Amino acid sequence: MKKLTISLFCLFIFGLNQATAFSYAETEAKGFEIVKMLSTKQFEAISKQVDSAYQSSYPAYVLEKDWAELTGTYGQYKSAKPVNYEVSPYYHFIAFKIQFEYLPYIFNISFNSAGKIIYISFMEAHKIYVAPDYCEVSKFLERKITVVNGMYELPGILSAPAAPGKKPLVIILPEAGPTDKDGSYEENKPYKDLAWGLASKGFAVFRYEKRSNNYGIFLLKDKAAYEKFTPREDLLDDLYKIIDSLKTMDDINPEKIFILGHGQGGMLAPLIAKERKEVAGVIMMGANAKRTQEMMIDQYKYLSKVTPEKKAEYEAQTRNAIRSMNKKLNPLTEHHLMPYDVQATYWIWLNQYPHLDISKRLNKPQFVMHGERDYQANMENYELWKKTLEKNKKATIKLYPRLNHLFYAGDTQSTYSEYYLKSNIPENVIIDISNWLSNQ
Repeated sequence: MKKLTISLFCLFIFGLNQATAFSYAETEAKGFEIVKMLSTKQFEAISKQVDSAYQSSYPAYVLEKDWAELTGTYGQYKSAKPVNYEVSPYYHFIAFKIQFEYLPYIFNISFNSAGKIIYISFMEAHKIYVAPDYCEVSKFLERKITVVNGMYELPGILSAPAAPGKKPLVIILPEAGPTDKDGSYEENKPYKDLAWGLASKGFAVFRYEKRSNNYGIFLLKDKAAYEKFTPREDLLDDLYKIIDSLKTMDDINPEKIFILGHGQGGMLAPLIAKERKEVAGVIMMGANAKRTQEMMIDQYKYLSKVTPEKKAEYEAQTRNAIRSMNKKLNPLTEHHLMPYDVQATYWIWLNQYPHLDISKRLNKPQFVMHGERDYQANMENYELWKKTLEKNKKATIKLYPRLNHLFYAGDTQSTYSEYYLKSNIPENVIIDISNWLSNQ
């Protein structure tokens, strides 16, 4: 089957009229109308709804051929559900997950302001990100926001409920390393699941590209010069600038700002709540209670058993982790002697970071969420969080059976390669976060 994948870029070349008078409801209704026409084989009728500039791209016989191949391969059409919606001055785009008898497929369609079709494509659902069913794309819109912190531009996306009024804001603080705004592992995007799931329930959610994603060459230059680099430069400085920038927006409630930290982002969350009075509470997903390097050593020990062919590599990283815990560590220690070649100043900062003590005494709501199959922050971390927070009345802790570090479900031993198996965060996780936020 020939894929109909004309780039949205071409929409601008033809100077289409601005698409401002078209509502979501109208876009969804027109999209469902076209899906119904496909399912009832009204291909000529669809072709007549195509804008004149694109009619040569979407003739009836091509639509008929593609639909026949889809139904011949995947079975009869069963149902359709909107899974993505985008609006710009030039087009209204909506995607449907079409459920066939055997497997789902994605149908994308865009309309101009006159309601004419300007783009159609079919995509294999198992090869791209598909929003889980709990995401209601009719209830929120996304807009790109770039926060500037000195020389660093931090591109982000705000998923904001379409209903009027000021909304509680959740800022996703990502995992260690050059993590992108979606926390991507190919088509798996756990941060996007969180953002769309919570936006569907009335919360504004901001996710962004870490500094290390777009400015790696500058960070390498600083590294070569043995410049200071700590979690403040890596995460906190940019996050605080983001808080300052977003709290003044018209649709954000500045008294209801929450940090949702994942992994290392979660470990830093208690400090953020302590340092920033605007932060009303923190959520810690898969956060380590043990010292970072201790957690890393646990990982290497575990991975040496499940992937023994990499044991030598894990042993080398273990030696670097042990070396980085030295209380007298020289900040000018050569990079190759440190975990992942990251500057010694980073590990010195972490060695001095008393996150359990801060969390224990924090007088703000905390929600610790832990996956039972998380090998990166194993069950020893969960037990340590429980012990630390047992007397803190504002702390909630919950264990999730079957979930791994990304909060994806499984039944076997978790490994890094599992993160690439097509999945979404389960709905009960979104419900728990939403309920906790609503109670604050």
